[in-house]
Amino acid sequence: MAEYVASSSLESLHRLVWIALIAALIAMGAYAHFPLGPVPISLQVMFVLLAGFILGPLAGASAVGLYLLAGLVGLPVFAGGTSGLGHILGPTGGYLLGFLLTPMVTGQGRRLVRSGHLGWGWAIALAALGYVPIYGIGIPWLKASMDIGWSKAFMTGMFPFLVSDCLQIAASGAAARFFLRRFGDGA
Repeated sequence: MAEYVASSSLESLHRLVWIALIAALIAMGAYAHFPLGPVPISLQVMFVLLAGFILGPLAGASAVGLYLLAGLVGLPVFAGGTSGLGHILGPTGGYLLGFLLTPMVTGQGRRLVRSGHLGWGWAIALAALGYVPIYGIGIPWLKASMDIGWSKAFMTGMFPFLVSDCLQIAASGAAARFFLRRFGDGA
């Protein structure tokens, strides 16, 4: 019995380390950004997609939550090295909040691929669906915070990112496939 408790504690610690690592990768992705109006192109989303693929839905959302908490308490983890509540309430706040739901989608992809119900092509499609909460919350938030019309919100907050999004979907899918083949359910 003591061996089971020690093993369970070690597994919990292992999971927490992976959550912290993915949160740190999301923060690093924020530094790899290209300013493009109020919403920058960054590598954050690739790591948000990976959070669900690697950790599963709940632990992936926990990693994103840890990342957002770090930014809220003042650590410079948002795009451009910014932080604070003002950033969450600003034009990109909706995208950041959408990040919380994205691992729930990609984490389901992980479950379906691991169970053999879907191949990796479908997992990539689920990664693309991970953008639904990002844009679904981000665009209305951008529209409201900047007091602009819908077409301007789409032109500013989505269309310039579509090529980057496709590349990040492919990269996150390939990285997740490699990781899960190499390490299995080790994360």
